[in-house]
Amino acid sequence: MTTTAIMNETKKPVLHVSCVPRKDTTLLKISLSQDDLGILFRVTSVLYIHGWDILEAVAETSHEGHVQDLFVIRSWNGGEMTESLLSQIRKDLYSLFYEGKPVEEYLRDHGKGEVLIRKVGDPEASLKLYNPISSDFTVMDLRMKDNTGILFQITEALFHLGIDIISFTANSSDGKIRDSFLLRTSLTGEKLDEKTMFPLLRSRLENFL
Repeated sequence: MTTTAIMNETKKPVLHVSCVPRKDTTLLKISLSQDDLGILFRVTSVLYIHGWDILEAVAETSHEGHVQDLFVIRSWNGGEMTESLLSQIRKDLYSLFYEGKPVEEYLRDHGKGEVLIRKVGDPEASLKLYNPISSDFTVMDLRMKDNTGILFQITEALFHLGIDIISFTANSSDGKIRDSFLLRTSLTGEKLDEKTMFPLLRSRLENFL
């Protein structure tokens, strides 16, 4: 193999997708060759198209810059993650991460463009943003009625504001959900500024809640 061929092979983007079945959920593992803003945004859109909810997500980055994200997911209709479905999810993710396909176009191609402009309309929705003294991240807590596709809308808003999601957890009961996020700015890796970013984020989310 020539030196050029070896370099091209080294630079080739890497995407590994695997899963581990659990009792009521599935653990989805996604490894990328490089970190990028909007990972959860893209993954959420693909899982939304294929009928899966994300209940929990944790991002891990190695010293070499490789990213492994872990997602606890659950099918809307109680279905199982088959090999063919996992292969299709990987194909869709590769298109979004490495072939330049916009998420908006991907959703419209699958007849789900309405989620981009949908208003949930929950008058009891509660949004809290705060910067704990003992943490390097901003905490965002959202309580509202459970609604299919709401996580995608939240991650879209964060993506367009340049906000990284470090971890995410969702708890649901009696038709209500509590979503908790650890956030930081993508440019500086610091907490969100309470005077500038807090109002922007709150305004963006309240547009569809």
